[in-house]
Amino acid sequence: MTNFDEWMQASDSQTMTQPVFRRVLVAVEDASQVDGAIELARRVCEPGVTEARVLHLNLRESIRGQRFSLETEAEASYVVEATVFELRMADIGTSGEMRHAPFDKAAEAIVTDATEWGADLIVLGAPRRRELRTRLFGSVTLRVLQHAPCPVLLARAASRGRRHRVESERYAGHRP
Repeated sequence: MTNFDEWMQASDSQTMTQPVFRRVLVAVEDASQVDGAIELARRVCEPGVTEARVLHLNLRESIRGQRFSLETEAEASYVVEATVFELRMADIGTSGEMRHAPFDKAAEAIVTDATEWGADLIVLGAPRRRELRTRLFGSVTLRVLQHAPCPVLLARAASRGRRHRVESERYAGHRP
């Protein structure tokens, strides 16, 4: 797997043209994924050329025939509005949409939206599950990668190890 930074950089002796993505679907699951998705979208979108679309799924769980949203409408709207605002500040033409989807159909909803909209690229926030849980239960990220009609870029997961070490030192009486 090629690192995005290595792919984007070319040595002086090479000429490399970056692919131009005209339509980029930015799918964010919650507010914790916004920063990573925005950073990737800024790097691949060409201001004035690329059109971005932010998609947030307000997931619903069905229990005994009743549907329950996993977040409020206000929380879901905030995720979309914050992402759209940041991309527009980077001079990228952006629209946003919040859709409802069943909890177990999130990946299918993202792939369907990308297909219907004609996306050239899908940008996903960092995966929430680690490798073991993904192998046991699957993941939205994995299903999108398997069924996407176009390339998919994933935001890098936050470094959990460093944060854990700093918190451990803080509680042990050491100052970082």
